Amino acid sequence: MTSSEPPESEAVTGEGPLAGVTVVDLSSAVMGPYATQILGDFGADVIRVEPLRDVARHSPANTGRSPGMAPLYMQVNRNKRSVSLDLKDPAGREDLLALLADADVFVTNMRAGALERLGLGYEEVRQRCPGLVYAHAQGFAADSSRGGRPAYDEVIQASSGLVSLQNRAAGSMQFVPTLIADKTAALYLLSGVLAALYHRQRTGEGQHLTLAMADAMIAVNLVEHLAGEVFVPPAGDVGNPLSLSGTHAAMRTADGGAIAAVPYTNEAVRTLLVGAGLHEEAADPAWDSPVIDREVFTAGVEKVLANSTNRTTAEWEEYLTAHDVPYATVVDIADLPGDPYVQEVGLIKEREHPTEGTVRVVESPLHFSATPVGFRRHAERAGESTTEVLAALRADR
Repeated sequence: MTSSEPPESEAVTGEGPLAGVTVVDLSSAVMGPYATQILGDFGADVIRVEPLRDVARHSPANTGRSPGMAPLYMQVNRNKRSVSLDLKDPAGREDLLALLADADVFVTNMRAGALERLGLGYEEVRQRCPGLVYAHAQGFAADSSRGGRPAYDEVIQASSGLVSLQNRAAGSMQFVPTLIADKTAALYLLSGVLAALYHRQRTGEGQHLTLAMADAMIAVNLVEHLAGEVFVPPAGDVGNPLSLSGTHAAMRTADGGAIAAVPYTNEAVRTLLVGAGLHEEAADPAWDSPVIDREVFTAGVEKVLANSTNRTTAEWEEYLTAHDVPYATVVDIADLPGDPYVQEVGLIKEREHPTEGTVRVVESPLHFSATPVGFRRHAERAGESTTEVLAALRADR
């Protein structure tokens, strides 16, 4: 089978900061694979143990050029070797345990009961692999009344208050149009694994790391939205007034574009009022005060939004730049691959996949001066590296 390793000219030179770390990835969908992909970007040897059917591989929303290579799968599974094991077969289970004996990290989002039935619960694995960082993530906390429930991103959006925020802000029960819970939880999971690896480096101790997607999203949503409920008794309602306001929106421009220049101070509102040609409103002494009157502030922003089409996109860009106002032109997501900024920083590159042809790869956004990170291996077909990994494993036995 064609190797998934990139041509030498395309590969990252040097070793990432996690070179020498071995990760066994028994996860599916997006949360676990996204976290382990970043570990792979950092230089870890990630061995992906394929489930019988990964929803990301066969995503009905995104079909690829060949079965099992859907775009969603390819976006969260680069820099890994794929191994197919039947964990219900004692031989397959023994192969996994042998992999874990040589690994530093085990990442899984299988439900706890399923792991226990396979003899892969933490206590069983710890007996053979005491130094292992065993990272287990799932939808809800395993020891809660919801612990056994299956969960996808939208389920967590609902249970973490995110759908409620959408309803408060826009009167809609529509889900946020991105897998925000999966990806946020993945970053929490990643940070936990790195912290546990640091602890092991200092003490030699492995440990059991658990994460619930619901807990991660509740924690994230409440950063600004717990608001008045931070205090007991409450000092006000929940919710960040600015982000829940109908004025929390980009400005339309004269040529059909849009610019995000969201004001957070009275001074910024005055600057935008002048830019919108509303000089009389801008002269209001209320804008001299550092203290924000929420009603006056909101009314000012509403006037800006209603009159922002007095300038073209280019004219607004020039004005906002001259006045040092933070802004960004709204970019259609379809235009991101060709966006000047994205091209300037080299975030999206075209690479030749050995079986899928020319593909776009979103590179790691992190840059290390001494330990380069990034693309080392294309997303593989299911089980592509099974022979290679098991041959080396059995040679060591």
